[in-house]
Amino acid sequence: MRHILMTIPLLLFGIQSFGQDTNQIDMNLRACLDSSQNYTTLGMIHCTYCAEQSWDAKMNKYYKLLQGVLTADGKEKLKESQIKWLAYRDAELSTISTIFDLQGTMWSVVREDERMELVKHRALELGDYYATLTQH
Repeated sequence: MRHILMTIPLLLFGIQSFGQDTNQIDMNLRACLDSSQNYTTLGMIHCTYCAEQSWDAKMNKYYKLLQGVLTADGKEKLKESQIKWLAYRDAELSTISTIFDLQGTMWSVVREDERMELVKHRALELGDYYATLTQH
């Protein structure tokens, strides 16, 4: 059983690299999941929730950085895009909760991973935009 619990996080959480600071979030998640005190469903959910919060902070960081390098028109378009993305995120989180409202505690871990991946994707997207605008 312990071997299965150790293997599941490896299957669920792939490491995606976007610079050293964003890769650190994935490394922190991996270390948290590898900790023997987090071999429980609650432990895995906690680790993934913490990673989601880190990705959310990263997303906000890149949003603010983009605001600093865009033209007035670009800032307005980014703001409009982010407002629409937040509405999409909220609707998608509701859908994720509905889909993964299944019997068995492991589905709670899957649901939290889906939530984290949604925010992670947007953070990486905004980070890519910023890198494009600031690297010549």
